[in-house]
Amino acid sequence: MEILWDYRVVSDLFLGGVGIGAFLFGAILFYLNASQYESIIKKSWFISPILIIVGLVLLITELGRPLNIVKALVNTNPTSFMSIGIYLQGICLLLMLLVLIKLKNISEISKPLVYLAAAFAGLVGLYHGFLLTGMGNVVWNSSVPLIFFLSSIVAGTSLSLVISSTSEGYKKALESSKLPLIFNAVLSLQLIAIFSWIYTLTSSNAEANAAYSVLMSSYSMELWLLVILIGIIVPLTMFTLTMMKKIELKSIFLPTALCILVGSFFLKHLVVYFGQMV
Repeated sequence: MEILWDYRVVSDLFLGGVGIGAFLFGAILFYLNASQYESIIKKSWFISPILIIVGLVLLITELGRPLNIVKALVNTNPTSFMSIGIYLQGICLLLMLLVLIKLKNISEISKPLVYLAAAFAGLVGLYHGFLLTGMGNVVWNSSVPLIFFLSSIVAGTSLSLVISSTSEGYKKALESSKLPLIFNAVLSLQLIAIFSWIYTLTSSNAEANAAYSVLMSSYSMELWLLVILIGIIVPLTMFTLTMMKKIELKSIFLPTALCILVGSFFLKHLVVYFGQMV
């Protein structure tokens, strides 16, 4: 089957998802202790709109007809996932940019503004998955939005901490005993969601079973090695060892974060390409 959506769509979903995850992580830190984690919050909120915009630019080049976005804005269809997504992402970016304008003095940023921006960021994060489920493809079933959203959360959080690795806030964040527990909780939920997605393909109709055969024959290496082993099992193991005080979090966080980012990218690559093959 011809591949209509190439790496640019994957990159949009990945970069946009990481941007959403980074902004939400910054918002959580903002409400927890804005002064203590100021450096991480600023970097998280600075990269968020940039990543989303870069992803959207790549998406537009893939679609080939940028004017269609203008038409979609003028001729709004409330039942169209594309129309809904354009407005959601537009409002989300506008709110993020309003936050960015006031980023120099974080104490002056309105908490309701941050809450509103975070709410729209969460909606956009879920929208990335619902955009695919709206296509009616057996592969892009109801598990995809949750899989994408959880992947975006851990990937965005990982990138935020990586780019803040020289700051005092980074050291304080890693000193928190709750961080490995939170990562493990989200990664575990992501793993369950992925297995739920796979199980749905095996327990549905003949079309779903045929899709499962394609997954195992053509994408098993990417699924088991890059997505599950490197992207989830290795980080789960590393964070568990830190919780058991076998190793220090600061010594393993950067490579573990890289594993999470790699897994997040290939998860979205797998779902987008595999869905077009059946």
